Amino acid sequence: MAKGSPNRWGYQPESAPQTGLSEQWQGEAGPSNIVQSGLSVSGGRVFTVGRYTLRAFDSRQGTLEWTQRQPDQFAGSFVDDPEFEFIQSGPTVSGERVFSVSSVTLYERNATSGETGWAFRTNSSFDHVLPVGNVVFAGVSIDGENQLVALDQSTGLRQWTQSVNEVPMAFGWADDPGSETTLLVTGRWGGSATDELVARDPTDGTVLWRTSDLPPEFVDLLLPAVGRGRVYAGGNGVTAFNTADGSVAWTVETSTLSPSGTPVTNGDRVYITGPNTAVCVDASSGEELWSTTVEGTSRLVSPVVTDDMLYLAAGPTVVALDTADGTEQFRHTVSDRGELIHDLASVAGYLYVRIGNSIRAFTDVSGAEA
Repeated sequence: MAKGSPNRWGYQPESAPQTGLSEQWQGEAGPSNIVQSGLSVSGGRVFTVGRYTLRAFDSRQGTLEWTQRQPDQFAGSFVDDPEFEFIQSGPTVSGERVFSVSSVTLYERNATSGETGWAFRTNSSFDHVLPVGNVVFAGVSIDGENQLVALDQSTGLRQWTQSVNEVPMAFGWADDPGSETTLLVTGRWGGSATDELVARDPTDGTVLWRTSDLPPEFVDLLLPAVGRGRVYAGGNGVTAFNTADGSVAWTVETSTLSPSGTPVTNGDRVYITGPNTAVCVDASSGEELWSTTVEGTSRLVSPVVTDDMLYLAAGPTVVALDTADGTEQFRHTVSDRGELIHDLASVAGYLYVRIGNSIRAFTDVSGAEA
């Protein structure tokens, strides 16, 4: 799941490495043909994708549990070697199901075995997939029409369709966590600038509100975060929208956050990166609490936040900052071959890094085996 959960907080309540990184295992992921190659950790497994292959590793030992490739039904006899469908999206996990898009098709697979359950075919490639509860949302194109669809996770059958050029970005409560009212946040598809976010009723797709206050630097790769009555969006600084009606609660605009990346939050604070910068703001008021320089930060790699640490990708290097004041706690260069970090995830004391064609698993140096 991108940023760890449907609300896209990027928050991991369990402690992660505090004093440094000790590599525990390394797995081959292969080259990827998508911007965000994707890394999901769930149920004791780490899921990642290559150009043609979806893989699942044991999260502690790094053993490859299964690998799946989808044969290209249109390749046929024109080539000597078998052809496989390009993977268009990172793996997204929901319970015992893992979802990914290959070519123009959304596949549902068993997370334990990798076996395919159902397939939902479209007419064009797509990459935004968001499973929540018993539904999986996707923005697709079918017979020349752009559609936002909600599919039953068990069967792949449609629950509803809206004929719009929008993709699912985040899901959350309209008020406080646990309230009965929920909302699906969508945005215009295309990997280019969009001028609005849309809140929809997840039960039928009807519009709850729209906002046109997004900065021009916001793109659909910058997934917003939803929580505690706010939608936090990056692009140029960070803007907090009220989930009740889409009105702007506060905006933080600084030259160091133009353009900015995707925000993460622990509920009380919001963290966001800009060119060579990391900034922390109060989630309620938007007051800037601290700002620090981190050379080489990537706009497209979402940070990971725990209660006491913020982990950033800076080229091939993981940088850990204290969440309280932004002071650097440690940095670790994962590769010296010029490879870039594509994704970060943290679960149960481990920090997982997708870099180049590999996936690496790290624990704290203080807890590493001698």
